[in-house]
Amino acid sequence: MDGQFLVDSLAMLWAPAIVILMLSTIAGRWVVLGKMGRRRWAAIIPVFSTWEVCSGDSGNRALCVVASIASAAQLLSVLLGLGRYYESQWLAALFLALWFVTQLVVSERLARAFGAAPSYAYAVGLVLLPYVGYPLLVAENKVYLGPVDGASA
Repeated sequence: MDGQFLVDSLAMLWAPAIVILMLSTIAGRWVVLGKMGRRRWAAIIPVFSTWEVCSGDSGNRALCVVASIASAAQLLSVLLGLGRYYESQWLAALFLALWFVTQLVVSERLARAFGAAPSYAYAVGLVLLPYVGYPLLVAENKVYLGPVDGASA
């Protein structure tokens, strides 16, 4: 059996699953942004979506700028393949760590803005499993309570 045939077969099997997961995340963010009174179409654009969610859940402009820059850096790191080369792996790891931390903060504030009970558990779910977290946040008919100030709830 040819090795390329196996790779192509696996790609054909995984491609629809990846598209379905992406659409689930976009649909969940679309509804979340709508409940927040923000631009729904921003859910389609990765970095701008981070900006809109952050602006709606915290109102902290500095956090929104850092989170958006981290999202853009991580996206460019993946698109440019920085982790492939030994010399640039540290840079890719740095971008990933910065993205992960900022997304945790933004997601925790988003969970509190919607009144989710264990906000840290929701934050981890929104970052690691967004295709489950966003629809779950929407499916429970949670009401948007407004921006949070950063104080512990």
